[in-house]
Amino acid sequence: MKQQFLTYEGLKGIIVGGPGPTKYDWVDGDFLTNELKKKIIAIKDLSYTGDFGLEELLEKSDDVLASEAVSGEKKIMNTFFDRLAKSPLGVAYGKDDVMSKLKMGAVDKILVSEAMDEKTIEEFETEAKNYGTEVVIISTETREGVQLKEIGRVAALLRYEVH
Repeated sequence: MKQQFLTYEGLKGIIVGGPGPTKYDWVDGDFLTNELKKKIIAIKDLSYTGDFGLEELLEKSDDVLASEAVSGEKKIMNTFFDRLAKSPLGVAYGKDDVMSKLKMGAVDKILVSEAMDEKTIEEFETEAKNYGTEVVIISTETREGVQLKEIGRVAALLRYEVH
C-alpha cells in the first residue's frame, strides 16, 4: 500500500471495500501508514470479490465520489472568490478577459461552467493545451457554480498578476 499509494501523484482518496469484517480489521490494523489512513474516504460492505466486487464497490460509492467532486469544485471556486476579493489582478472572468489572459500564457486554471456552450468550452480546452493550463468544469449544482454562471460562465486563476 505504501509503495503504491503514498507517492501516487493526485491521489484524492481511498475507498476500501470487501465482504465481511476483514476490511475493518485491515484498516484498523498496522497495514497502513497514518498518512494513508487519512486518505480513506469510505469503507463499503460488498457481496462480491474480484471484478464483480470492484464493480459493486464503484456502484455503492457513487454518493461518496459525487460529494468528493462537489467538494473539489467548491474549494477551487472559493479560491477564485478569495483571490478576487484580495488581489483582483490575480484572476480573470468573462469569456474575452479569460481568453486574452490565456493567450498571454498567464492562466494557471480555467474554471468553466457546465452551462457554457460546448463549442466555447472546446475553444478554451484547445487554447489551454498550448500553455499547459488546466481546465476545470464546474457544475451548476452548488451556490459557487451558480455564481460562476452569473459572472460570465468562465473564470481563471492566473499564474501571476496582470495589469
